[in-house]
Amino acid sequence: MEDRLTELSERDEWNGHLFPSSQSLSGHIANQTVRNRFADLVTRTGLPPEIGGEPPVPQMGRRFWYSAYSEAVEDVAESIEEIAAEQGSSDSTVVLENYLSDERARQLRREHMRDLLMEAFN
Repeated sequence: MEDRLTELSERDEWNGHLFPSSQSLSGHIANQTVRNRFADLVTRTGLPPEIGGEPPVPQMGRRFWYSAYSEAVEDVAESIEEIAAEQGSSDSTVVLENYLSDERARQLRREHMRDLLMEAFN
């Protein structure tokens, strides 16, 4: 996401949209265009016509992302439980929230998220 925003911000005529379009009056691609691209992706990847009784929709990607990210956060908390116990804390989130820099906590989450994404996308 950061790379995408950096790429866009370096454009002379970027309008602030994540998916800009010079062909649309609104300045960005329409929701239906996203849905069509997602449907094409579903077809190309060979997903079944239904997942959990529902046809695949773009929101499922977002659902996967948040589920995987929350799992990564839990993994990070578990990975520092021993450190928290050594410091006399009964809860590893205390270490995450109070003793790790934001950058270090973000790095740990990214490492765990990377593993989950690699597993999901081979």
